[in-house]
Amino acid sequence: MGTAKLGMDGFFEPLDFPVGHGDGYLHIYSDDPNAYGLRVIGDSMHPRIKNGEYVLIEPNKSFLAGDEVMVQTYDGRSMIKEFIYLRDGIYRFDSVNKDHGPIHLTQVEVSKVHLVGGILKSSRFVHDHSK
Repeated sequence: MGTAKLGMDGFFEPLDFPVGHGDGYLHIYSDDPNAYGLRVIGDSMHPRIKNGEYVLIEPNKSFLAGDEVMVQTYDGRSMIKEFIYLRDGIYRFDSVNKDHGPIHLTQVEVSKVHLVGGILKSSRFVHDHSK
């Protein structure tokens, strides 16, 4: 579990935890052994993903146009966006909130694109009190 801050620029600082470690757990099943969760802060994906909600990230799952994804670039930017297309070596990612414009990235700029497999309310999070 980490935090995704979705703000004016749509970027967040990823927290790299080994699988099974982090701030806590989300009550949801995933058959992806590398699945992890992120808490969302900000409004770039509002109203689809609201401030304070959680997303389940499934890195081993495929995604289609219109799916929400977690994107990381080689220069250290990370964001949650809607995948629109990959065409002629160019990705297009959109925010649901139209106050945030589309983002175009070349394929060589992008290190990871992981499927957002679920959007969860804060009641689905359990803090890990053992730490």
